[in-house]
Amino acid sequence: MLRRVLVGDNERVFLIRKGRFEDILAPGDYWIVGFGVTLERHEVKDLVLFSEWTDFLAKQRWELVSRYFTVVETADSQVAVVYFDDKVARIIGPGKRVLFWRGSIEVTYDLINAQENALAPALLLPSILRLGKDSQATVAVVEEGKRGLLYLDGRFIRELTAGTYAFWNVAGLARVDVLDLRWQALEVLGQEILTKDKVTVRVNLSAVYQIVDPVMARSRVKDVNELMYRMLQIAVRQTLGKRSLEEMLADKVDIDESVSAEVRAAMEEYGVRVGAIALKDIVLPGDIRDILNQVVTAEKQAQANLIRRREETAATRSLLNTAKLMEDNPILVRLKELETLERVAERVDKITVVDGLNGLLQTSVKIR
Repeated sequence: MLRRVLVGDNERVFLIRKGRFEDILAPGDYWIVGFGVTLERHEVKDLVLFSEWTDFLAKQRWELVSRYFTVVETADSQVAVVYFDDKVARIIGPGKRVLFWRGSIEVTYDLINAQENALAPALLLPSILRLGKDSQATVAVVEEGKRGLLYLDGRFIRELTAGTYAFWNVAGLARVDVLDLRWQALEVLGQEILTKDKVTVRVNLSAVYQIVDPVMARSRVKDVNELMYRMLQIAVRQTLGKRSLEEMLADKVDIDESVSAEVRAAMEEYGVRVGAIALKDIVLPGDIRDILNQVVTAEKQAQANLIRRREETAATRSLLNTAKLMEDNPILVRLKELETLERVAERVDKITVVDGLNGLLQTSVKIR
């Protein structure tokens, strides 16, 4: 039986006779003689060979493979970066074998041992981001002012500064914990404290802190913020629990320096620097607040009465001194009479003067 086979420029044909692979037909015009012939056509422009004969060819017909294919094969710890005309086209994971048709597009590749270096090269980052989930890598971003801690299969590997990173999945389960190295504020609100004289007050506390050793802060503490919160609670209780309500209100209340020093020393052991620690405000119970308001009102009234009495005493003393001066100085008396006459004149519309100025003074104004 004679059979004609035409193979186009972008085609390759597998010639299979009676279930046995015989040859690969390149572009051209062929006459096939015999029975039990099967033809399997492939488009070269698809580049990757998808066929049940792939493994057979790679193992048994290497002379054909070397002529028609570029073979990319990875071990269990490797990934392959495949380039089409020197541009990254795909990344092949571990334990794979892929046959690429030789043709108009040049196929090259690089093998990378991911076990030796889990971090993907920085030059591949744009390609990895473009390929997404097909990149065989996990991408992590560390923002400015923060620090990343890289863990592989639960083991700490290294610190990461600000930037974008990619880690090969074959290297292990990658995890990046990001810690903020900037100054952070922590508020401890509504803490109920029993004072020395058995009065319950509520206080609000504020503090600032900064992580200076992210490795220590993560390895020795589950939650830095939670630990800092508990430390501040203990500090405020140690400070105010030893004071009476009167002492708290008499002076500017703040955290004892000794207590603050203990908090700072304790947090430094976990890689945390503590800055200012201060009480924002103290909230008194309603009945205590009313009583204190009454006390303050009484104190202010007493102060006002004292000031009023001082002013009255000063005014009386001033009048007494003026009287003594007038007693010894007739001219001063006359000036005082004229001043009084001026004030009287301001209150009347018309004044008739009889017997001159002396008569006016004697009749209108008398100073005793």
